[in-house]
Amino acid sequence: MPKNPIRRVTDEVVELFAHPGGRAARPRAHALNFFNRQGNRRVATALDLRAGQHVLEVGFGGGAAIPTTAAALGGSGKLCGVDLSADMARLAADRFGRAVFACGDAQALPLRGRTFDHAYAMHSHLYWPSPAAGIREIHRVPRSGGRLLLGMDVVSGIRLLEWFGPNYAPAKPALLVQLLTDAGFTDVRTEHLTRGVVAVIGVKP
Repeated sequence: MPKNPIRRVTDEVVELFAHPGGRAARPRAHALNFFNRQGNRRVATALDLRAGQHVLEVGFGGGAAIPTTAAALGGSGKLCGVDLSADMARLAADRFGRAVFACGDAQALPLRGRTFDHAYAMHSHLYWPSPAAGIREIHRVPRSGGRLLLGMDVVSGIRLLEWFGPNYAPAKPALLVQLLTDAGFTDVRTEHLTRGVVAVIGVKP
């Protein structure tokens, strides 16, 4: 049975945010930055980033977290971003020249293990086909003592996906705590970045 028009439109909108590309890439980048700016600006503080560190962002989207993250790393640090959308990677490279951006899958990162001090993903993990597989893959990337932060909007982001994104099963904070623990992270905890944005943070032994 064909989908009704409303369901078809909502599915298409969700997919544009999950996999922005082509003509939709630039306007989606602006939209993502507008909605995600407050929580994303607090990533650097939540991870206690320091100058000279090497940090990975998985699914950077419009790049709302990049300015404050890069500023915390200083001129001697390095920020690398991996996103499933080649168009988003191109736009980010044009806008943030000092960082390194690549197109890649969270479940198969084009990176060597133990090459970063910390890693994070803001909202993008809500669209991963398998959050457990993505977390296991990211686990190999940080050095010992490195932290992984997964942040999400628990007020509107998860609810909108539950209502309008039937192809996705967003992992809520309680499940992420368990998934990080199962993947081998220790000292797993939750922290509010804003009133509606919650981060789950774990440490690689």
